Amino acid sequence: MGRVLCITAAVLAVAAMPVTAGTVFDQGFETDTAGWNDYLTGVVTRVASGTGGVTSATGGYHAIMSDLGPFSRFDGYRDTWPSGGYVAEAAVYLDTGWADGAGFDLSVAANGSDGSHQRDFIFHTTRDSSGSLLVGASNNTNFLPRQDLGTINHYAVGTSGWYTYEWVFRDDSGVLAVDLNLRDALGGLLFTETRSNAGDLIPAEVGGNRYMWLTAMTVGGGLHVDDTRLNLSVVPVPSAAWLGFGLLGVLGAARSWRRRRRSS
Repeated sequence: MGRVLCITAAVLAVAAMPVTAGTVFDQGFETDTAGWNDYLTGVVTRVASGTGGVTSATGGYHAIMSDLGPFSRFDGYRDTWPSGGYVAEAAVYLDTGWADGAGFDLSVAANGSDGSHQRDFIFHTTRDSSGSLLVGASNNTNFLPRQDLGTINHYAVGTSGWYTYEWVFRDDSGVLAVDLNLRDALGGLLFTETRSNAGDLIPAEVGGNRYMWLTAMTVGGGLHVDDTRLNLSVVPVPSAAWLGFGLLGVLGAARSWRRRRRSS
């Protein structure tokens, strides 16, 4: 029986090995708005490409998010740090013709290892009084578009079109660091801001992902959004397939062992 126990232990060890996760949430609004929620005054509406003169970033549909509050929990909150970190992203249509003062804040939050909110990482985008459409980043919002982005690290958007907002959550020597990157339609890096707090220790304090949340929005006609995703490098969870095959192997080994015992 000792041999069976050894096989069992080996199978359980394999089952608990990290498995490649890849994209665990991918909502491009081609068939529905599942995973996104109306909240406060905000509403998520699926629209066909070309609505409002905006061609979808990919496919034939995207979403218009109106007012304050729409959010997504992705595929669910995580309280365990995923080995290799994770990346969230959203394609947003930026229009240099927005009214002065119009803009939005878009946040992705980290979850704590205790399952509670840890910290927000927020992109700010505003067409300020000078007529410039600026993008910056911080950890806080007052639920209104910031009008001072020209005084901090920022990028000036010169051309209307689709841009990808990207949050890279990574382990920097045991402390959470998040790179907030703005990319053009071809993936070229236009802007980056790295946010980190010495108290966000991995894995003692920091878990995995929490939400993506539109925490401010004053763009007339709503914000065009497409291709919202969450990508995990590796997740330390049991693999159901390996566990199933492994248990079958254990049962087979046990039966074989019993037959040998009876014939000896």
